[in-house]
Amino acid sequence: MANINFKLVTIISEPVLSSSLVTTIRSLGATGFTISDVYGEGSGEKSIGEVPNEKVKIEVVADADLAKEIMAEIAKNYFANYSLIVYASDIQVIRHEKF
Repeated sequence: MANINFKLVTIISEPVLSSSLVTTIRSLGATGFTISDVYGEGSGEKSIGEVPNEKVKIEVVADADLAKEIMAEIAKNYFANYSLIVYASDIQVIRHEKF
């Protein structure tokens, strides 16, 4: 089996946004995602959520075009009002037909 180039889009956000972010990701055509509870702190403002510094990490494997769409949509709809980051990493996958 050949390795195929894809992107891993990672979103780290306030937990309250997870459902909305998943809806956005799915609406753009992503076929799956993984959500993890994480904890951390960055250079931005302190979290005002129920548990300080509690975050969720949402990961999506996507082709380059979909990754760009996801990142642009999240930036447009969330960056102005919420504390979150989004980034993409180059990855290689086997069984690319799953994505």
